[in-house]
Amino acid sequence: MKEKKIVGFLTATDPTDKRSWSGIHYRMYKSLLNEFDEVYLFGPIPKSKALKKTLQILEKIHLKLFSKKYNVFHNIILSKFYAYKINAQLKKKKIDILFAPAASTEIAFLKTGAPICYLSDTSFGQINGYYESFSGLSPLSVKESNLIEKKAIKNSTTQVYSSNWAADYVINNYKANSKNIYTVSFGANIDSIPAEKTIKKDFTGTVNFLFLGVDWKRKGGDIVLEAFTILINKGYAVTLTICGCTPPDQITNPKINIIPFLNKNNAEEYNEFLKILSQTHLLFVPTRADCTPIVFCEANAFGIPVITTNTGGVSSIIENHINGFALPFESKPIEYADQIETLLNDRTKLKELSLQSRQKFDKELNWNSWGQKMREILLLTIDQKKLF
Repeated sequence: MKEKKIVGFLTATDPTDKRSWSGIHYRMYKSLLNEFDEVYLFGPIPKSKALKKTLQILEKIHLKLFSKKYNVFHNIILSKFYAYKINAQLKKKKIDILFAPAASTEIAFLKTGAPICYLSDTSFGQINGYYESFSGLSPLSVKESNLIEKKAIKNSTTQVYSSNWAADYVINNYKANSKNIYTVSFGANIDSIPAEKTIKKDFTGTVNFLFLGVDWKRKGGDIVLEAFTILINKGYAVTLTICGCTPPDQITNPKINIIPFLNKNNAEEYNEFLKILSQTHLLFVPTRADCTPIVFCEANAFGIPVITTNTGGVSSIIENHINGFALPFESKPIEYADQIETLLNDRTKLKELSLQSRQKFDKELNWNSWGQKMREILLLTIDQKKLF
């Protein structure tokens, strides 16, 4: 039964666009529609020409004066622009709560009587210098971006994060109230979740690896190639599919298949993507930096264990010996190869990991579970706001 509350879904992007925040906004919107009587969209909020020009000028000034970048996503000018636009909409629409996913800039200067639930997979201070796109910022830009994050947390009644890694950081570094913070796992960004009984993988023959990602360097592509070569040289019957990007160096190994890009919005290419997942035994992505890799949830939906790195929010998705292995960040390619080799020599364990991966997906790594948990949190947020 749907809750008779009106949830305002607040983002500057378009949540109905499957490309918004890598499809996460779309999945969240659809999930909340299953839980609430109405979910009202406050996005998209397009930037004015004057605002775009101003941000471009600020970028150039910071490059010229500091030889550093300017964060055009988290800054006071943009935040106040969003606040003005959103406040105008709030006067026309009565809501019970504002849900603001990845919307720190949108809510930092927002003035409303409605309670705000702010959700993210990280915070500025945590991602600053962790991702290349958030590295090399000027000191002034860093200060301004941290201000946006602090105000977003202070301006929201509750905060929800997708990993303990992200939640712990805001408690320790932004001094957020732990009583107002929740951790809820994301789901898989695929429409066709296979029934568990239809997942049939042969673990007795050739084992197929999949490297899936658009950023070869950040996702650890070089480590994958080296570890795969080690296993090939040892005589193991394995194949590797690289999907989503093109390696910087030419690869001629016949056991490696490269698919540079698949568009999930194209039915034919989407079906090819699903076919790849159905034929994969291990997802091998030794990522160098990640907040919440949705692709791991997608893999688990198809009963695919994950070999990855314990960095960022990864350990909130991948549990060693349960649905894969997250090796220490400093691990070398030979150590990844050794870990995989133990599974190649113990196919019973590999099959067990596959079954457990699907079980973990069914239990927590899906959008239905996310929606049900968020329903409870949003209702608690509404009640909590009434106390003040």
